[in-house]
Amino acid sequence: MPNINYSNQTLGRGELRFSKFTTPTSYIPAGFEYLGNTTEFSMTVQAQMLDHYSMDHGIQEKDKSIPTRVDRTGKFTADSISITNLGRFFFGDALTVTQTSSTAVSETLPPVIPGFSYQLGITANRPAGVKGVANVAITSKTAGVDFVFDAARGIITILAGGTIAAGATPTVTYDIVANSYDQIISGNVPVVGALMFVADNPEGANVDYLMRYVRLVPNGDFSLKAENAWQQLPFTVEILRAPGMAAIYANGQPYTS
Repeated sequence: MPNINYSNQTLGRGELRFSKFTTPTSYIPAGFEYLGNTTEFSMTVQAQMLDHYSMDHGIQEKDKSIPTRVDRTGKFTADSISITNLGRFFFGDALTVTQTSSTAVSETLPPVIPGFSYQLGITANRPAGVKGVANVAITSKTAGVDFVFDAARGIITILAGGTIAAGATPTVTYDIVANSYDQIISGNVPVVGALMFVADNPEGANVDYLMRYVRLVPNGDFSLKAENAWQQLPFTVEILRAPGMAAIYANGQPYTS
């Protein structure tokens, strides 16, 4: 019977943590943030080889093979739908919008269609409108009969069957409530930084992995609505090599000889 070592089987678990760089060209982690629960994380390493064959006698025989290229990638799925994870998925940053109060704001809606909804407060400088309004009114119209509004979202809906006719341009007055809210503005540049996997295996030795230079790229569907399924954010990780560094550092736990 062969002498087989069965003691190294591992059931992998662990946390993923991501850090931006202190400056874009420093490659120095500014501090690692826990990405929340990740349902999977895997790495793929593929090498491209250049083969050489001896062809002087008989059949061709391979006598040399050298690597000419290596690609290192990974992928993970996060079901922690945090504002920062959403920002990474949309190539953007998580922002905090601070809204100041204002009273008796007057706004004329575009030609309305009964049954349609309209976001209040949209301007060139405020493309997403206002969040948090009060005292919403339309002159000579009745809330609940002619229109309804979502105060938190700043959305007004013209009711079908009310007295506001299609094509009308009613003027809405409202107060803006002082508040703050999170916002993500999508971008077109992938997030770069360092990625750390901190192992916590129920079975097998813990090996931590540090990737000093990675690019996070969204990869797949983000289902905002699904039956019996949690929302998940799928990412591909491009594992790159920063100048003077290795691409991956796999570290076991400290011990005393």
